[in-house]
Amino acid sequence: MTSKEHDAGPVTDFQNGKPHRILINDRPVLIVRKGDEFFAMRDGCPHAGASLAKGQVIGIACQALPGLAPGYEREGEVVTCPWHGWSFDLRTGCSLVQPQRYRVRAYQVEVRDGRVWVQTG
Repeated sequence: MTSKEHDAGPVTDFQNGKPHRILINDRPVLIVRKGDEFFAMRDGCPHAGASLAKGQVIGIACQALPGLAPGYEREGEVVTCPWHGWSFDLRTGCSLVQPQRYRVRAYQVEVRDGRVWVQTG
């Protein structure tokens, strides 16, 4: 284990699709579970600093045929800012609208022995 690997807690602490905030070295980190997969990123919107853990975990709306409700792709892989609705890809931290300009630092996550480990370096 390196000094940049952090134990975020047992897998059972994280509900599927619900944003969860932890502190790593006094910095807020957002963790989201999607089934057996976990995502982690810094918990702060680059626009105005809102906690993304207070936002919603959604998918990307896709086009539907006339008269049909739109569906979603990549459900559980996008988080929206609770203040202004900015959306970020949980895998990359990139904004869905301007990915080259706006992003949140994303971290690698690993599950070992029933615990969630976040790699910050």
